[in-house]
Parts: sequence; structure tokens; C-alpha cells
Amino acid sequence: MTDRIFLESVGKPYSTTALGNARAWEVQHLSNDPTLPPVMYVMESEIGNRFLLRREVCGRLKFNMVRYIAKSFVDLFFEQIKNQDAAQYLFIKKAYPFDLQDAIGVAAPFDLRLLPTVFIRVRRIPNQDGTDWDIQFQDPIGEYRGDTWLIPVPVVASGSTVASLLSTGFKHHPPKRVYLLTACGSTQGIRRIFGECQKADVELIPVFSQCIFEVAAAGNLPGRSLPSLSVIHPGSIASESFHKKAAERYQEMPMCCIGNLEDSLDHPVQYTMDTLWEMQVLGMDPSKENWSNWTVNVREENFQKKMLEFNPDVFNYFKETWTKAPSR
Repeated sequence: MTDRIFLESVGKPYSTTALGNARAWEVQHLSNDPTLPPVMYVMESEIGNRFLLRREVCGRLKFNMVRYIAKSFVDLFFEQIKNQDAAQYLFIKKAYPFDLQDAIGVAAPFDLRLLPTVFIRVRRIPNQDGTDWDIQFQDPIGEYRGDTWLIPVPVVASGSTVASLLSTGFKHHPPKRVYLLTACGSTQGIRRIFGECQKADVELIPVFSQCIFEVAAAGNLPGRSLPSLSVIHPGSIASESFHKKAAERYQEMPMCCIGNLEDSLDHPVQYTMDTLWEMQVLGMDPSKENWSNWTVNVREENFQKKMLEFNPDVFNYFKETWTKAPSR
């Protein structure tokens, strides 16, 4: 087993926001792997920290976290893109919280004009063996344009959706470079996306938040195709201090830091039940959890009835702790 790699050993400081609430690391030639871009960036911020360590948060709070991560990206990389012929490519509705329009509109030239945005409509359908996705695109809203493509995607796991966009879009208008901004991104996905850029001789600049994740071979939930993006995974690369926080938060268990993001925004109760199920599967100690931090009140009677119907084993795993804990 190889020793864990920390960000401090593979990256160097790149930039810091004016107020110091976010900083970026530049990672060059990671592991001398030719299937990865020669330069990648990892942004660390307090909001990015909370986004990955607060698996229990959902709904409006999670939405706001994604928006603030987008703002930090703009703050750190605005000087690189402000004078470029840039256009944003935004997946509907998956990337809606990550829209750069508001964040980038605070300074010239985007204080006077909108960032050109191409809206991408897509359906992701699991393939027959459940190991990948079949991507179906509808015509985009707007025309392919820009020498610089800004693609904000909250989660990049397999990379199939973005790779399919590039494969399709490059035929219409190949740019010079692509900035891929992700709040939770993996090397597996970046390799796939980089492959499409190499075919078209387009520069790929990935910008991660907090961690360069390695996707686990199988997710933590039995029968579910969702991948697991865990800081605890031996192949994931984060700063030593952030890894320590993640290990403490998730009790040294390879808990996925994000779960199903779309469910966390649109279906908080189901998302919360899935989170509890994953904790039970991993054997996390319920007594170490601060239930007052949870967006959904798991000690409320109606929720517990739904949990019992959804999965009695999970309900029984937590019920003693919930009974002892005071209601909020």
C-alpha cells in the first residue's frame, strides 16, 4: 500500500483572495500521469470545507454553499479570464446553483454586460450493467461560442456528461481552452474529459474545491449506482489539515462527502434517509453525531415514521440515540 499523498507535497501556492477567505494551489504533472492535464488547481475555502464536511446539510443551505464556492472561484481566477472571449456552459438544472453570472458581475467588463451563457439540456440514463451513463443531449439554448469555455459542474465523478458535451460542442465551435470548475471532482472524470480535449488540441484547466478525489470502485450503498467520493479514500489528495478534519468528521470511514447533490437540493427528506443509511452501512457511531446540525430534524416523529418505512434496519440502528437526544 502506498503512502497517502497530501496537497502540500504535490502543489504550490498560486493565489489568495483579497480577504484571504480562499486560496488556490497549483498542481503540475501529478504523478507524471500523461492522462491528466499538466496543470490543475485546487481551491481551499471555508465554504468549500463546510460543503464537503457537512453531509447532513441539504435544501437552501446546501444551495447557498454551492453559490459561494462559485464566487470563490471567480475571485481567484477573474484576472485570468476577464479579458478573454469567454462563455459559460451551464447544465440545466444540474449546475443551476453554480451559475457564475452573479459572481462574475461584480467587476468590469461583466458589470455592464452579461457573461455569455449556453444552456445545456441533458438526460443521463444508466447503461445496462449500471457501470456508466448514456448521455442524451437536446439542442442547446444559445450557440456554441467563445475561445474560453467556463464549465461549472458541482460534481464530476465519471466525467461522462462533460465529456459528451465537449465531444458534441467541439464539432460546432472548438475553443482554445476549457476551465472546468467543480465543487467535488475526481481524477477519473478529469481523465475522461482531458481525453476529449486532447483529441481537439484544446487546453483543459481543471479547478477543484478542497480535494482531488479518487472515485471508489463501488459506492457504499448496496444496489445503488451512485459513486463514492471520499476524502478518506487512499487515492484522494487534500491538504493534511483538511484530511484530518474529514477523518474526524466521518470517523475514519470512507463516507461519500456529497451523496446525491440533486436530491440534497430538491428532496431533502430522501437525501437525509440515504445519508443515514450510508452511515449505518459503514458502521458509524450514532452517539458521535451532533443531530442539531442536521437540516432535517431526524428526531421528529413524522421523519422517523418515514425512516421506519424506508428501511427498518437503519431506523433501529439510530433510534436509541435519537430517543436519548433532546428535540430541538
